[in-house]
Amino acid sequence: MKFDMFEVFTRAAKITWKYKVLWIFGMLASCGRSGGSNSNSSSRRSVSPGDSPLSPEMMRQMEAFFGRVEAWFQHNTWVLFALFAFVFIAIVLQVFFSLVGTAGLARGVVHAENNVEILRFGELFGEGLDYFWQLLGAALVIWIPYIAIFILSMFAFLVPAMGGQASEAALGGGLVMFLLAFCCCAIPFSIALTLYHFQVKRAILVEGKGVFAALARGWQVFSQNIVAMLIVGILLGIAGFIIGVLLALPVLLIIFPLMQSLIQGNITSWWPFTAAGIFILCYTPAAWFVRGVLTTYTESVWTLTYLRLTQPAQEIPVFVEAHA
Repeated sequence: MKFDMFEVFTRAAKITWKYKVLWIFGMLASCGRSGGSNSNSSSRRSVSPGDSPLSPEMMRQMEAFFGRVEAWFQHNTWVLFALFAFVFIAIVLQVFFSLVGTAGLARGVVHAENNVEILRFGELFGEGLDYFWQLLGAALVIWIPYIAIFILSMFAFLVPAMGGQASEAALGGGLVMFLLAFCCCAIPFSIALTLYHFQVKRAILVEGKGVFAALARGWQVFSQNIVAMLIVGILLGIAGFIIGVLLALPVLLIIFPLMQSLIQGNITSWWPFTAAGIFILCYTPAAWFVRGVLTTYTESVWTLTYLRLTQPAQEIPVFVEAHA
């Protein structure tokens, strides 16, 4: 079957621009994804306890602050349980909105392909709720064995090593080598598993299949079109990486000079950290919005790719511009 990749990418751009309600679902879908904008500075120096980059007054304030926090937690232990509950609820909501957002995006693209002029948020959100449990079940079936293999492999390595006479340095070095070897083997497999998962989700959202039927259908589509999937994935991955770097750039331009000044001992108050925190809080919604639009586009590309690869050529509708 002839697959016009250029038509898929351009059509996804038109859908993303025309149906701006999908941006909301893109923002929801991006809740469960790493934006690729986190960065850790590796330019550190060895600082001894008596050679802190903080000023003596800042050190005194920090020690007093942590002392008050420790005393407060000792008298309010219930806060720890509240924090655990908050984190658990946040994770549940993140998974919920991510799956509903993904479902709403795919269903919106399907409706757009059926020449629906207006997409309504309430209708798409309701459809997303209808597919929530199927998407969750498929994700668990696909990824739990992968995670379990990683955990069991780590235990299989650590238990014999800990039972021997190896030193802590040798044990740590062995663990690092194990993780590097496992990652080298796991990265290609995880990429393939992610591409397969994309097709399983489309089998559920486009064709309305159940979990196990979608697993079989997703494998059929993936195995028969693996080259096209890899090309689409590489192009979207490169574009996502570039946009992620651009989104992270404003934060990096704030963090790196701040850390450099801290290392050199040029900071004598907490005001630079406060200003950086305020900037990051104000910048985060804008970055989330841009990432949501990007997610809308990428999900549209994957849905259109699935439609073009699974529908016969004569069944693919021909779209005519309204003002042609």
